[in-house]
Amino acid sequence: MAQDSDRGPGAWWAAVRRRWQARRDPPARIAAVDEAQLMDGLKREAARAQRHGHDGVLILLELDPWVRLQQQYGEDCIRALDERLGQLAQQQLRGGDWLLPLPRGVWAAYLPCTDPLGALDAADRLRARVATLDYRWQGQSLPLSASLGLAHWQDWKREPQQGADQLLQQARQALAMARGAGCNCVRAYAAMPSGRNRYSGTRPA
Repeated sequence: MAQDSDRGPGAWWAAVRRRWQARRDPPARIAAVDEAQLMDGLKREAARAQRHGHDGVLILLELDPWVRLQQQYGEDCIRALDERLGQLAQQQLRGGDWLLPLPRGVWAAYLPCTDPLGALDAADRLRARVATLDYRWQGQSLPLSASLGLAHWQDWKREPQQGADQLLQQARQALAMARGAGCNCVRAYAAMPSGRNRYSGTRPA
């Protein structure tokens, strides 16, 4: 029988999505997954990257005004916003990418077979879409922005657990850099490589 890591990201994503649907309360709510589920996905991707020599990038998106919106408008507003952000992010991702909601207005997106410059391009498009989202609550327009941090595999030949730990920590550091830069921006953990012929800065839709 094939292992989970050999079923591809689509099967794993479908299983996680079923768990979300079972936990939704009320139905419009997207249930935040815990870090263990994120790490499971990253370990699978580490094993796949090692086996095939693929590049890959983890993006952490944090909604800048999440705490303020929760305190000022309450849980119903946050639930509806979660749903809108999930739909918006999925529209910006490819079929092989996957997206997970984390607690407190943070989302994790993994982009397989994507180089660092291509991920920066994708992340900035997502940041721009959040900033221009017309989100209204009780007739009032609420301005939104997001900070994004990304990291790519530095050493995907590591043992998958170590590689996944490293990738998540680097993405967190990049997100902290985005916050420190004033929010509403994208920051990458790793310096961009000098070989422009290797990294195009774009990725196919």
